[in-house]
Amino acid sequence: MQDRAPRPAAGVALDASVAVVVLALPVSLWATGAMPFVPWGAAATVISCAALFWRRSHPTVVLAVTAVLGVAETAAAAPGGALLLPLAIAVYTVVSLGERRLGLLAAAGSAVVLDGVLLLRGASPGSGVVAAVPLLLALAAVVGLVVAARRAELTTARDRASRAEATREAEASRAVAEERLRIARELHDVLAHQVAVVGVQSGVAETLLVDDPDAAREALVHVRTASADALRELATLLDLLRRGDEEAPERAAPAPSLARLDALLDAVRATGLRVDVRVEGDARPLVPVVDLAAYRVVQEALTNAHKHGAGSARLTLAWTPDGLGVEVVNPVTRAAVGGVAAAPSTGHGLLGMRERVAAVGGALEVGPRGGEFVVRAELPAPAPTPTRSEEGPA
Repeated sequence: MQDRAPRPAAGVALDASVAVVVLALPVSLWATGAMPFVPWGAAATVISCAALFWRRSHPTVVLAVTAVLGVAETAAAAPGGALLLPLAIAVYTVVSLGERRLGLLAAAGSAVVLDGVLLLRGASPGSGVVAAVPLLLALAAVVGLVVAARRAELTTARDRASRAEATREAEASRAVAEERLRIARELHDVLAHQVAVVGVQSGVAETLLVDDPDAAREALVHVRTASADALRELATLLDLLRRGDEEAPERAAPAPSLARLDALLDAVRATGLRVDVRVEGDARPLVPVVDLAAYRVVQEALTNAHKHGAGSARLTLAWTPDGLGVEVVNPVTRAAVGGVAAAPSTGHGLLGMRERVAAVGGALEVGPRGGEFVVRAELPAPAPTPTRSEEGPA
């Protein structure tokens, strides 16, 4: 076992107190004549007690010193319990600090050697002093084992608590990161489309301001409407974030859904993008999260088609018994191929779409196809199982 690191001030005071108390016992016995004073043995006793001052910083050295001097004390004088106390404390210290095997071997070996010395000096095998040596060292080793086990339990508990705290901090950090991503995605969804409308219509107004003031005025009306819609949706989102969902204001606008698709298409067409819509199958209500995901996919895909496309787009809503397919296809200009439209993974909007679709258990495909750019989402929307009353009498 390696020597320990330097002790704190409290540990130094404790070890010094132990050394003084243990030394006081043989000194009192010598002073009262209860134990014969032999100079050589007394010197060994003083050194053993003084060595206890370093018992925790250098436990193996102190164990070796007290063991050797314990044998010397026993050989020099009639032994008593006071002479073996330094050795017993050293055994306890080594065992309690975790070096059980070394401490137990030292205790057993010291007991055998000390009893052997006592027997050679004429002690009776059944005498109390012969029996006291192994009992004292065994007691020290047992106490050391108990303390070591207790320390191990406390260390395990502290480690468990540290890991739990680290896990809680990691969970909290991940929750914060997820919330930030959600807020960023919502802000993008709220603002991207309307800001695109504002940008396009502002450019139209600037171009037509001199030659066609009426058309420029109409474009500015679209700018004002889009700006007001963006501000209203942004205010609603920020209010929800401040108050929490359970305290959402009653004036908040309804959540985007396919029920509001016509309004979205009108706004997109007003920017100059021609949108053809085709619906396949029978439409049916969707759960809110899927409905919102479908709306956002259409919104983001049409916004990208307007930014990077060639002026038109095809929207297909394909209802099947198991789900809803949303597909937006738009022709792209030669400059857009290989550009932003051809690299959807770099756009935060398409990344947000991918996350939304994955969150509801769907699949998203985006990318160029020939001279077109395709966004296709497959969303789970199983048809409701008819009840017995709906099926009619058997």
